[in-house]
Amino acid sequence: MVADGKWENHVRSAESGRPKGRIYGGLTQEKRREARRSRLLEAGLELFSSEGYHRTPIERICERSHVATRHFYELYPGKEEFFRDLLDTLIEDSRRAVLEALRGEFKDPVEEVRAGISAFVRSYLDDPRRARVVLVEAVGISPEMERHRRELIHGFARIIEEKAEEMKRSGTLPDRDYSMGSLALAGAVNELMIDWVYSKSPPPKERVIEEIVDLFRLVIFGLSTLRDRL
Repeated sequence: MVADGKWENHVRSAESGRPKGRIYGGLTQEKRREARRSRLLEAGLELFSSEGYHRTPIERICERSHVATRHFYELYPGKEEFFRDLLDTLIEDSRRAVLEALRGEFKDPVEEVRAGISAFVRSYLDDPRRARVVLVEAVGISPEMERHRRELIHGFARIIEEKAEEMKRSGTLPDRDYSMGSLALAGAVNELMIDWVYSKSPPPKERVIEEIVDLFRLVIFGLSTLRDRL
């Protein structure tokens, strides 16, 4: 999910003219590339979360992942594109976890909200490396990355808004615009989790989950008591 498909185009360009499907070591070229990418992403997760984005050179990532530098550049034009692939992979893992949690049967809307929020929080805080990369290391890399990071926050807000719209259609919530309230809630959740990452004595994850559930109830259900503005 890189803007304008830059690194994907780079990969396709690097592969043009090569024989497809050659078997080496029992793996096709495509499988070898995917295995290298997986090792690079795991190394990036470990190094960016422990040493920081700016203090982690490409050579260190390659050394950690046992991937040759030339193979790194076959996949990515540079470190920022690599970081973006890692970021998008982590975000997609979280999104899938939330959507899977919301497929269950629920007795009431708050129970459903709790299931989705629990999946979201645990997708990061169960592995603090993920929380560090997404919430801390992604900040301030470049103007382009900042735009992309904002898009990701808006993407989370859209999930909240879609759930509010679903509740509106079922009659649980009144007919009004929930987009700005959803964005406000997404920003609050983001800041709460950032504080968890920085805290020397972070609160239990269950407390974080319940705090966010309360925020959801205050913001989304609270909006139902207000008249729409003209």
